Amino acid sequence: DDAVVQSLADSLGCFTIDQVRAALKETDGAPDRAADWLFSHMDDLENAIASLNKSKVEPNANPVQKIQLEDGDGHYQMIGMISHIGKNTGSGHYVAHVKRDGKWVIYNDEKVALSENPPFQHGYLYLFRRSDTMGPPHSMN
Repeated sequence: DDAVVQSLADSLGCFTIDQVRAALKETDGAPDRAADWLFSHMDDLENAIASLNKSKVEPNANPVQKIQLEDGDGHYQMIGMISHIGKNTGSGHYVAHVKRDGKWVIYNDEKVALSENPPFQHGYLYLFRRSDTMGPPHSMN
């Protein structure tokens, strides 16, 4: 889509339309992944794009295996969180709370204990696991 190419080129500001188009093609049209690809190949961008073009026309290239994704809303359970104890993120202490066998456990350096009332409202980072999958991650059922 030309509008996506133009928008990404404008917002990044340091890549040409052709460079953005090549990155989008390489990342299956995902703008965030295309931006990451561009910046990670910035030192030798022209050669990286030339390699893409060359590998696209090689008849003996192995096809990339596509991962089958499950469709649906997705249901998730919180399995952990990182919380911060202190006045600000520059000072204080981080601790982890992890759900083990249905109970919350706090990990504070070498101290590990049951956490009766985890401070969910003070979480800094929350960890979730999808609970409605058909099998292990990336299984090809």
